[in-house]
Amino acid sequence: MNGRTIEPRVLKGFRDFLPEEESSRSAMLRVIARAFETCGFAPLQTPAIEYLDILTGKYGDEGEKLLYRFKDHGDRDVALRYDLTVPLARVVAQHRDLPRPFKRYQIGTVWRAEKPAHGRFREFVQCDADIVGSASPLADAECVMAGVLALESLGVDFEVRIGHRGVLNALLLRHGVADPGLQVAVLRRVDKAEKVGWDEVGRLVADLVGPDTSRGLCGAIRSGGEEAAADLADLAPGAASHLRAVSDCLAHLGIAARVRVDFSIARGLDYYTGTVFETVLRDLPGVGSVMSGGRYDGLTRLFGDEDCPAVGLSIGVDRLFSALQELGRLPGTRSGPVAVVCPVGDEALAPSLRVLADLRAAGVASEAVPDPSWRLKKSLQYAARRAARFALIVGEAEVAARTVTVKDLDRGTQTTLACSDAVSVVRRSLAGAEDGRAV
Repeated sequence: MNGRTIEPRVLKGFRDFLPEEESSRSAMLRVIARAFETCGFAPLQTPAIEYLDILTGKYGDEGEKLLYRFKDHGDRDVALRYDLTVPLARVVAQHRDLPRPFKRYQIGTVWRAEKPAHGRFREFVQCDADIVGSASPLADAECVMAGVLALESLGVDFEVRIGHRGVLNALLLRHGVADPGLQVAVLRRVDKAEKVGWDEVGRLVADLVGPDTSRGLCGAIRSGGEEAAADLADLAPGAASHLRAVSDCLAHLGIAARVRVDFSIARGLDYYTGTVFETVLRDLPGVGSVMSGGRYDGLTRLFGDEDCPAVGLSIGVDRLFSALQELGRLPGTRSGPVAVVCPVGDEALAPSLRVLADLRAAGVASEAVPDPSWRLKKSLQYAARRAARFALIVGEAEVAARTVTVKDLDRGTQTTLACSDAVSVVRRSLAGAEDGRAV
């Protein structure tokens, strides 16, 4: 120690989640995971760090500038994962015995060295659900459905805007933008419409293709819809019919009211090849897209897998969490234990610990007060400070009668019961509670 005081701080764009906030975030993640599993997706995890060449060449120039890259202790070029999609493509190419279609979801942290902003962080959690190995429009619709179910389960009002890169490419061709590199550059600017507005997008596109072409192209994209998509069937028959089939599947799934066709959805990443979609909260549109994704049929070819269509969605957990916080719609939960056992007197410790063991065996989150020598008043104050629902008191009278006094701290009531009955009462009370905590 050199006596220097270090200022406690975190890097810009990174955050701590203290227990109360993290409890709500974990509850939100459980809701999302349950929605994904309801739609048949199985869990997967991949490493936080990948070889650099696994990640480069997939995100475009702008995306690759945001990679956290470095050399590890073995002098290998590595990077923190930018998203969960490229690692999935690597998994599928590496494990060729996986059954296809491979339907998985993953919840994990990703890192991007971008400028922090409202709802935008450098370290954040994504929830992805993907189907690899199916080119069917139903696979696209199933991914959208999984995301819709997750957001509906969180009680938010939202709209999914869906488009198709093939339809966008057809519009580009119709307006004379044929060079593939120029097409990508134009689409990256179109993808900024939500952030900077169409007037600015028009100016940005005009810098690439001239004002007349920009005016016609941006006007066609802004007026897009299902009827306009049908008009493009001569230029992009496959794209137009696929988009129409996805829309039909979503209608049959009963979520057509949540979805709107919008040609301006381009998605900035280079690997998207077909259907693309983004989702905004109607009550808080300024936070940006909280759920996005699309079809990326060509990505696995970069790893030597020649024929592997894929489609997926990604929920930006931290952006969604911030929005739910702002809207006051976080899942209800408590960060402390459900029950605190309070021994009173020297003879009460052993039976109190047996009660604690029974609570935990029943799946009830519980703990004993840190110091068994405390008086009852201090023990009850501790239980309240820990935001416990119940205090289970074991004093001299309870030891003699082999009972437990159960005090409901939320309702201010108490009753004395046999030990086994006390545990059952706590469990039954929580089974019907709406505090968001499973026991």
